[in-house]
Amino acid sequence: MQNITDIPKNILIIQQRQLGDVVVTSPVFEAVKKAFPHAKLTLLTEKKCVPLVEKDIYLDEIIPFPKNENIFSQIKFYWNLHRKNFDVVADMQQLPRCQMAVLCSGAKYRLSFAPRHAYKKMLYTHCFVPENTEHDYTSYSKIRILSPLGIEPTEQKPRLYLTEEERRKAREILASLHIEENTPFITLDATHKHPKRRWKYYGELVRRILADYPQFVFFVIRAPNEDEQVRHLLDIAPERVRMPANPLTLRETMACMSFASFHIGNTSAPEHMALALNIPALVILSETASFWHFAPKNPLKGTAKQMEVRLSEEEYQWYLKNLREFQKGNKPDFVPEEYPLINCISVEKAMEKFKFLLSGPFYE
Repeated sequence: MQNITDIPKNILIIQQRQLGDVVVTSPVFEAVKKAFPHAKLTLLTEKKCVPLVEKDIYLDEIIPFPKNENIFSQIKFYWNLHRKNFDVVADMQQLPRCQMAVLCSGAKYRLSFAPRHAYKKMLYTHCFVPENTEHDYTSYSKIRILSPLGIEPTEQKPRLYLTEEERRKAREILASLHIEENTPFITLDATHKHPKRRWKYYGELVRRILADYPQFVFFVIRAPNEDEQVRHLLDIAPERVRMPANPLTLRETMACMSFASFHIGNTSAPEHMALALNIPALVILSETASFWHFAPKNPLKGTAKQMEVRLSEEEYQWYLKNLREFQKGNKPDFVPEEYPLINCISVEKAMEKFKFLLSGPFYE
């Protein structure tokens, strides 16, 4: 497969969803714009993801996917996309709507990773075959999709951009919760939309950290309709566990997080946001693949660390053994729906990792 020798003038990046996926795609924008500073760079994504990147200094335009519209509106959308005359399109996700956008773009060069199904390869002119995705942060593979353009991964760390006005308003929000400029605080993401991805020991972890480190307070973040998942945390120590009365907007959350000393939570959008804002993070992992964890081989000095807490192989085998016994009817007290894999992770293991992170939160 030959490299592209034409100089692109109009480039479309497609990353439909989710929030975290869009964050880890941000290094792609920088890589493209630095390679082709005079090209117009457009991102196609879902409307809910737009706030994450609306201030990105490398994007010229953001187009939201239409949602829940009739067939005529859909046709109009893809026709207008075709009329933009993209010469290069890079599909980062290969979902059905992504592939429809690729087809309708009319771009001469259509880049993506190698599809699982051979018939889909006809949609693309250049396909990247990942070599070792289990050990490379996902941003690496996303940038590698652009290799036919002569673009290779250098800096894989995602970035989010905030305005001074947003940061000023964030300070006001924090001050309203008695978190002043000299108050070290930890943002806590103790929620998840999937019950099996909720760690039930967050309350105990908060108690342990507050007892061992009296300098810290917690700032609880959550999305709309997640109050019930975190309300119990406020009763632990009302003077040291704070939460806004109403859920913050995505950009307000980002701005408040930018002042945090640490972040703790499940692997999801807030953890990628913390990395993009250079906030050291403790990440409680269940079955998430390792390439979602940032562990650079040659990190830049001053880059925030992400310390993962995951099951050992012995603990994982213990869980499987109990699961098999339950399925045979020999262990009725072991109910997988009530005992998700993530709850095999102990508070002691999380505290051990947090202490290690506290001793060296940034790469030297």
